[in-house]
Amino acid sequence: MDEPSTSSLSLMWCLEQLQAEQLGQFKELLTRNSEEHGLETIPGNEVSGASKGELALLLEKCYPSHQVWELTMSVLQQLNRTDICMMVEEELRRRSEAHKAQMREKFELIWTQETCLPIPDWHYKHSVEKDCNALLAAVGHFPGPCTVVVTGREGAGKTTLLRRITLEWAKGTIWNNVFTHVFFIHVFELNGLEETSLLELLSGDWPLEAEALEDIFFRPDKVLFILDGFEQLKFDLKLRTDACGDWRRRWPTAVLLSSLLQKTMLPECSLLLGFGEQSMARHGSLLQHPIQLRLLPLTDIHREQYFSHFFEDRDQGSRALLFVRSSRPFWIICNNPLTTWLVCTALKWQMERGTNLQFYPQSCAYLYSSFLSSALQTAEAAGVPPKTNRARLKGLCRLAAEGMWTQTYVYSRADMIWHGVSEEDMAMWLRLKFLRPRGERFTFNNRSLQSYCAALFYFLRQPRDPPVGNIGTVPHLVAASMGRAHTNLYLTGMLLLDLSVREILGWLESCLGFPLSKAIRTEILETLRRLSAVAAQDISYLELFLALFESQDEQFVLRVMSFFEDLFLNIQNTDEMVIASFCLRYCRNLKTMQLCVNNVFPYHKTDFSEAETIQYWKEFCTAFQGEKFQVLKLDSSTLDHVSLSVLFKAVAQPTCRLNSLSCNFVNNFGLGLEFCKAVLHSSHLRYLSLYGTSLCHAAVYFLCEALRAPSCRVDVLILGKCDIQSQACTDISSLLSYNTRLKCLSLMENALNNEGATTLCRNLGKRQCALQRLILNFCCITTASCNAVAEALVYTTTLCILDLGSNMLGDEGVAIVCEALKQSSCRLQELWLTSCYLTPACCQHLAAVLMFSENLKTLKLGNNSIQDGGVKVLCKALKQPNCHLQRLGLEMCQLTGACVEDLAMVLATCRTLHSLNLVGITLDCEEVRALCMALAQPKCVLRVLGLDKDVYDEESQVMLSQVQARVPRLAIVHEPWLEEERQIQGVVPVGASLT
Repeated sequence: MDEPSTSSLSLMWCLEQLQAEQLGQFKELLTRNSEEHGLETIPGNEVSGASKGELALLLEKCYPSHQVWELTMSVLQQLNRTDICMMVEEELRRRSEAHKAQMREKFELIWTQETCLPIPDWHYKHSVEKDCNALLAAVGHFPGPCTVVVTGREGAGKTTLLRRITLEWAKGTIWNNVFTHVFFIHVFELNGLEETSLLELLSGDWPLEAEALEDIFFRPDKVLFILDGFEQLKFDLKLRTDACGDWRRRWPTAVLLSSLLQKTMLPECSLLLGFGEQSMARHGSLLQHPIQLRLLPLTDIHREQYFSHFFEDRDQGSRALLFVRSSRPFWIICNNPLTTWLVCTALKWQMERGTNLQFYPQSCAYLYSSFLSSALQTAEAAGVPPKTNRARLKGLCRLAAEGMWTQTYVYSRADMIWHGVSEEDMAMWLRLKFLRPRGERFTFNNRSLQSYCAALFYFLRQPRDPPVGNIGTVPHLVAASMGRAHTNLYLTGMLLLDLSVREILGWLESCLGFPLSKAIRTEILETLRRLSAVAAQDISYLELFLALFESQDEQFVLRVMSFFEDLFLNIQNTDEMVIASFCLRYCRNLKTMQLCVNNVFPYHKTDFSEAETIQYWKEFCTAFQGEKFQVLKLDSSTLDHVSLSVLFKAVAQPTCRLNSLSCNFVNNFGLGLEFCKAVLHSSHLRYLSLYGTSLCHAAVYFLCEALRAPSCRVDVLILGKCDIQSQACTDISSLLSYNTRLKCLSLMENALNNEGATTLCRNLGKRQCALQRLILNFCCITTASCNAVAEALVYTTTLCILDLGSNMLGDEGVAIVCEALKQSSCRLQELWLTSCYLTPACCQHLAAVLMFSENLKTLKLGNNSIQDGGVKVLCKALKQPNCHLQRLGLEMCQLTGACVEDLAMVLATCRTLHSLNLVGITLDCEEVRALCMALAQPKCVLRVLGLDKDVYDEESQVMLSQVQARVPRLAIVHEPWLEEERQIQGVVPVGASLT
């Protein structure tokens, strides 16, 4: 029997080893075994007549490669051809060993030349022992593929850990029987690739022929992909509907990478990912059931050992450790490897030149400025004229800035020289640890250091310097780094703000020996003022707040915060709350806040004590007592009873002039007693929304009692999706008969049923009831309630808008309501009947209303089976001179071009109809032309047409655009009333929480 070569191992090779008789037996067993493996059986006639080559192709076509492998090995063993199985296993083992040998050689080189830990390997292993054990327990410990994400801040040691894990696997110390192949992919190296295949990506780490690489996916569960460098990735990796499964094909690089993360490609393989905080926010939603491992901070013992091993001279190590431990904040910031390395390196330089130890760790800007100052005073850089040092530093910082803007992180010598970094400068920056080698090229020692240099570049520029093409201006940087879209420029922007603080800038100038630009601070302030005016909702306030918090410059913070009248805050941990509370102290002009708070309460999930957390929350809530503050929207938040009590007491203070309060999707609301006592007696509060907040019967009772109080001035009450049952409608109905101030009530998405709706309607016609808008959308109401609704409509003198949408009224129920609408005493102006199970039969009754009612101005019939026949009936009424309808909703009503002629006549004759929603109507090109001709007629007064232009062909879209251009008053929009409806209903859309 021929032995498989390194490139010939395949299903075809296995089949070629079988004699004719064995091949026949193989085919017979194949059908039986496929059923046992839970696979779809291939038709027998296709299998029986296939040659060896055809059979191999047939199996690979019908089944995934790993299932083909398992099935083939199972059948061969039943044929007693274990010799083939053993040879295949031996060949796979040889390939795995060859791959391990290459990976070991590569990662030993990376470990010694690029990672360059300043401490012994044994100490590193000891310091990350807990992280390693947690990782090993997560990856490969349980059967089946997994996705494990190693997370942590910049400098926490994610890349170092992943490199070490790869090296340990290659050495054979871990995962010997778990993974036969491990591939390490630096994803940022894919930035320049428009298209590639997985095989091309992996070929660099494959020691054998390319054909042999495919065979590793015979057993995909034995393959681990380690991916790192997502923070530097240029392209979008959002959830993709075009995700691919074929790993042999070339794909756009973004699609390929997304497919790996989403497990649409090779779902049986395992993933080990290095995600920074931004990467987790950007790409975390792609992952399938990820296991998250956050790197632990360095313990006190590990920090002490780090100092001991970093300094070869024991006395120097003790002196440095004593210096750092003398300040508690200084010691705390040394809880990650990067910061500890920066501090130790700078202190060692200072000791070598015999000066007093100096380091300023108050902020990131101070931290890196201290490192830079120490570097430029070493023997390598000392004695150089300030002008030369400025030129050297400017070249390095220009390289850093362009790299951050273009997301380029690895540079050739030519790149360095082009930016003004000479060979001599390169050597100096390498020795000073600002740069490190990466093969034949160079990269900054870490991305934080590059961000600092990029920010410093703006202060090194002089007015006469020409612009650098790929480097954005200060306004561009502030806007990009402080925007809600996740960007790699955030840290650069934060450091720019911090460096503009006069205290830091003055100190840095004295260290460098040359002046830095003072105009940057003014540019920053002007940019933030402009953003606050035109793009307040697009600002990432927490990132801006962190930059302000880092600066600790009260005058600067006060100037910046005075720009903002509206804030959108998504608080996801206690640290963010502490930072926000600091900045809110200086927010003198705040009017509106949209707020989401999670992972702060309960307190055991934080590093703060309960008392500390509550104190910071109290400080945060004082922002609601500003003299200009008016609107608070608390959305999708998890608070406990204590924190809710603090909030309610804050808005109950006499200094609080809140006129609009939303507590939407808030947990732990309970009976709401304190809320009612503290909040509802305010004479300022006009708007109250509890949408999505669960209210028990007792909570509704207490709420209604508070709303009946003379001191309560609430006129808009939103109680949608509050789990209100029919029994509570007695309390709400009683409220309507006593409260003469309540103008709008939304009870949508509550199971009121017919009993509740009937109870509610009893008091609508009472003289004391002042209700103008009633929203009963999706309240489980049927025809049985329509008599009560009709009676209320006859007697109420104030109700203008009634929403009965998404209820099973049917034609019979609408007929009953229409009888009331025809009465001269009915004052209703808008009737919403979307999704009420209506047919063309109801249109006779509605048409009669249109001809008799002088008050009805809006009729919404969307998402009903009105059809062309129903529209014809409605159009006859619309053409009558006594019809006063202004808005008609016919979206998604199963309409076709057959009703265009009738609609065209209406457009030409009806002098009141100014809004018509036809979204979902099926029209061909000629029917679109007929509609456009009607819209262009001088007698047509239509101002809004609901239509989705994108669903029509190109010619139709052109005609619609042309008529819109010819008739300036006309707007053709997809969802013409959506925002207005949501505002009236008080709906909080799904996914509307702050991100």
